[in-house]
Amino acid sequence: MSDNSLRILKILRNSRDYISGEDISVELGVSRSAVWKSIGKLRKKGYIVDAVSNRGYHLSEGIDLPISDEIHRYLDTECFGSEIVYMDSVDSTNSLAMTLAARGAAHGTVVTADQQTDGRGRMGRKWISPPCSNLYLSIILRPEVSPTEASQIPILSVVASIRALKRTVSDMSFGIKWPNDIYCRDRKISGTLCEMKAETDRVNHVVVGTGINVNMKPSDDSIRDIATSLFMETGIEYSRVRLASFLLEEFERVYNRWLIEGNLEFIIDEWDGYSLLKGKQVDVRTATRIVSGKVTGIARNGALKLELPDGTVRFVYAGDATLHGPSSGS
Repeated sequence: MSDNSLRILKILRNSRDYISGEDISVELGVSRSAVWKSIGKLRKKGYIVDAVSNRGYHLSEGIDLPISDEIHRYLDTECFGSEIVYMDSVDSTNSLAMTLAARGAAHGTVVTADQQTDGRGRMGRKWISPPCSNLYLSIILRPEVSPTEASQIPILSVVASIRALKRTVSDMSFGIKWPNDIYCRDRKISGTLCEMKAETDRVNHVVVGTGINVNMKPSDDSIRDIATSLFMETGIEYSRVRLASFLLEEFERVYNRWLIEGNLEFIIDEWDGYSLLKGKQVDVRTATRIVSGKVTGIARNGALKLELPDGTVRFVYAGDATLHGPSSGS
């Protein structure tokens, strides 16, 4: 939005009653026509601005779009989200964030969108991304760690997502399926996709993308069988803007602690408490084989710990885990 539109938005928010176009024009030092045009831009963005003759303008309500101005109303971080790039529609927030990172975008820069036309999950899976429904958010990170250490970041993101969800709906139960999915009542509600540009011994940048189903109301029964949303679970619509601010705050908190600690030891107990796989027999499909065993937790480097049938423990660093057996789900 233009500077005038943002300044007028601030004036409207701070006014408890109607305020005349003349008063706004005097305060900003612009013409009445410029005020009228800026009000029109706010309305096109989705803001409801009432206009009454002889009274002026009044902001009826805000909008639930994860744009910079709205998120910054609530956000309390040092770095994460200091710059927010919003798109009405984008193929993938991760793809755009990777492009921006390659062009030098700063650490903590965030990309959000109202919809994705080619949303992506892990292992090439498609992430359904309708407009006006869910949160699609990617953040650019530039950690001074090795590529191996950077592979722990998705664990941080998932823990941050759980914390943000619990701040939004405190009495709802969530579970984590290693390495990056969050479930509610056996249906997926959130996922994380982490992409990295690195050299042999250093990380250039990492992009962490998070999708959370917030107000989605799928009519397709095939989707309903595998995915859910906060609205589908509670019948209540939730603010994507507030959830975005919660996510960035929680992610910054665990990320900064991780940089200090140098490993994931400080959140292992929290992760294990939400784990859907701990203590269960699973099959983990890696790039070269399928490994079966009982999950005993995660290691301080993020690897899944599997107890094999002979009692030995194997650490699996990347793969796709499913409950053991022909009828197990994903």
